[in-house]
Amino acid sequence: MAVLSPSERLREEAPRRGGLARWLGRDYAIAWPFMLPLLVVLVGLIAYPFISALWLSLNRKMVGADATFIGPGNFYALLFGEQYGARFRKTVMVSLIYVVSAIGLKFFLGMCMALLLNERFRGRALMRAILFIPWAMPTLIVALSWRWIYEGSPSGLINLILIQYFHSDTIIQFLANPRMALWSLVFATIWQGTPFWTMMFLAGMQAIPTELYEAAKIDGANVFQRYLFITLPQLRGVIIVTSLLSTIWTANSINFIYILTKGGPADATMTFPMLAFDIGVAGPGGQLGLAAAVSVMFFPLFIIAIYFLTKRMLASDARA
Repeated sequence: MAVLSPSERLREEAPRRGGLARWLGRDYAIAWPFMLPLLVVLVGLIAYPFISALWLSLNRKMVGADATFIGPGNFYALLFGEQYGARFRKTVMVSLIYVVSAIGLKFFLGMCMALLLNERFRGRALMRAILFIPWAMPTLIVALSWRWIYEGSPSGLINLILIQYFHSDTIIQFLANPRMALWSLVFATIWQGTPFWTMMFLAGMQAIPTELYEAAKIDGANVFQRYLFITLPQLRGVIIVTSLLSTIWTANSINFIYILTKGGPADATMTFPMLAFDIGVAGPGGQLGLAAAVSVMFFPLFIIAIYFLTKRMLASDARA
């Protein structure tokens, strides 16, 4: 009688197993009890809230009133309605400018700081500790501090410095000027978020084998070539993770916007989360269904951006 290998024995036993075992796996009776807590968390914290928001976006729901099913009415009002159409389209542009500019500048500054702190010099440990302070501070404290810095009065820090040391007679309205408010907000966001990028990049650089750089030096590679062909390829995974996390945090952040501008002036700093909050909570009537539609429309745009970013980075990783 021939002795069957384990794989051949499993193939022979497969037709005799029940349908449940074929779909869930041979050891499903043992595996699924261990997976049950994770499934409960996923369903309770992700699936159920998302389905509830999707259902709410299909209803006309006001605070304290019963919901009325209207289908895609809320989405039509956001895209083509006279009251919210222009405002929603402006929010899309503001959100794109805010997220893209903040992420791009945080990447550039974080990489430059990481390259600097990766070198050996006196006081490097102190410089690292000081650099990470903005990231460790509570967002509320940071936002209130920047509100005082941008204050459009002689008591604001920037205006106070300009008046006392540069004898300026003009009060700059950083947060009240539609042309300056968004970029003032981006700068404050960069100040707090850049240390996270620096920390991630620095940790990745510390893990790169020094033998690669030594071999490149022997081959005559200059500093730029070593960065382009060794540092960047080795940091590709770190860049993917950091970009995705920072994009999620920046796009969903509402603390800075609410404390500094509340979406103004004239919706110049109105992003998706702030618009949903303004319509559903701060605005008159508390239009929860319409606010849910804003969030639901924001979700696929966000997923598409993450998908293309991940696909591009992983494709580059495969070519390398």
